[in-house]
Amino acid sequence: MDVRITVIGSTSPTGLEVLKYGKTRGHKLIAFTRRPQLLSMDQSFDKVVTGDGLHKTDVLQAIDGSDAVIAIIGGKTDIAGVTKTMISSMQERNIRRLIFVSSYLLEAKRPRIFSSFARWIFRHELTELDKAEKVIQECDLDWSIYRPAHDPSTGKIRVQEQRHGFPSGPYQISRADLAKVLVDALDNNASFRKIYCVTWSKE
Repeated sequence: MDVRITVIGSTSPTGLEVLKYGKTRGHKLIAFTRRPQLLSMDQSFDKVVTGDGLHKTDVLQAIDGSDAVIAIIGGKTDIAGVTKTMISSMQERNIRRLIFVSSYLLEAKRPRIFSSFARWIFRHELTELDKAEKVIQECDLDWSIYRPAHDPSTGKIRVQEQRHGFPSGPYQISRADLAKVLVDALDNNASFRKIYCVTWSKE
């Protein structure tokens, strides 16, 4: 199915992989970013919109005519603020499908020592992601939230609807494998309004 997708956070490592994989699926891709200089001319996108995710006029321009939005928002960004602006803009443009990338660390119980340490290191981003998830869960869009662990591509992936992570490893996934999960989920109605953990699979 040919889908027009706006990728928010398109110059992040995961965003770049989403653009690349989405193109192999034949989708139309709009890259929304504050840093267009990080997109090379030979990369896989149909249009670039430069703007700030906190500015509604910029977001409306980026999503205009799209069928779906994939959002990878992280770092020191006001993640919750961008999420609110994004949802409001999608509702105004009557765009239903939202794929949102969160973090495996948000509620994961294992690996126990690493998770506790990493949660402290990334506490600002995780607090923002938690707020953003709550905003998404309260909206009326057809959303899916993916909580990936992060690492080369194996093609062996496990995706499971749950919040607290997997009882055993591996606890990594490459950004290329994650991009495949995100793009392939766009037309999966069974994933609507669900939260998934994503890591590599041993199998």
